[in-house]
Amino acid sequence: MKKRFIKIFALLICICLLFSGCGAVSTFLGIEGDEIEYTIENGEATVTGVPNKMTITKIVIPDEYEGAPVTKIADFAVVNLEYVTEITIGKNVKEIGPWALENNQHVTAFEVDEANEYFCDVDGVLFTKDMKTLLFYPPAKDLQKVKDDNGNDIQISEYTIPDGVETIRTKAFYKCDKITKIHIPDSVKDIQEKAFFRCSSLKDLTLSKNVEVIGKDAFGFCSALNEINIPSTIKQIDTYAFYNCTSLLTINVDAKESDIALGDKWYPTQNGLAIKDLKINWKS
Repeated sequence: MKKRFIKIFALLICICLLFSGCGAVSTFLGIEGDEIEYTIENGEATVTGVPNKMTITKIVIPDEYEGAPVTKIADFAVVNLEYVTEITIGKNVKEIGPWALENNQHVTAFEVDEANEYFCDVDGVLFTKDMKTLLFYPPAKDLQKVKDDNGNDIQISEYTIPDGVETIRTKAFYKCDKITKIHIPDSVKDIQEKAFFRCSSLKDLTLSKNVEVIGKDAFGFCSALNEINIPSTIKQIDTYAFYNCTSLLTINVDAKESDIALGDKWYPTQNGLAIKDLKINWKS
């Protein structure tokens, strides 16, 4: 009887180890790749979906799937994942949709295979290979724990965009709601649609002195911003660029209003309604 009990106990341990091992493998999608969804067209594979599971904390987009090079990450393919902390992109990916990697709030870093000819990562941030376009910033990058005004523990971060970047692509900092300070270098000319959308803690912003375009909803819902200086190089500010920036009561524009293409309600509003104390100072 005692020997039988020992055998049963040993069998249970083996079963536990087996399932434990399976769980470990599933956290590295792309090694097995079974849970990543793909489509194949014209001999190339596109990533179309990744499930939101507790067991998936790291995603590896492979170089190939069923013999076809993985060349694209489609819009909404890798989004709204609650447990993922790292995303690695294979060497053959040449296209990443503007909605492809959104709202993964626990991602601390993007990594790109060094052999990739189209993209690269610098300190966990995703760029085009020539470093002229910033594509995606990981929302949980370099978080620091501090006390707020009420003594509560909160997490914040700050970031300086590398000099040489010319474009901040649409949704690059989408819902990065813990970032409080961003320095945009003077090389940046184009801030695209929703680039900083819902960066609700962003208070300290240094804008490029050579920026020409601020896209639609670019700073929408950046409710902590209280002042911004827009340089003389500005040519276009699109609709709702500062929508619901309810603390942004002073905008200094070093250009004439008549010289800028202005979208409908480009200035700060509260749910589309005028803010009484708003002051826009134009160049005379």
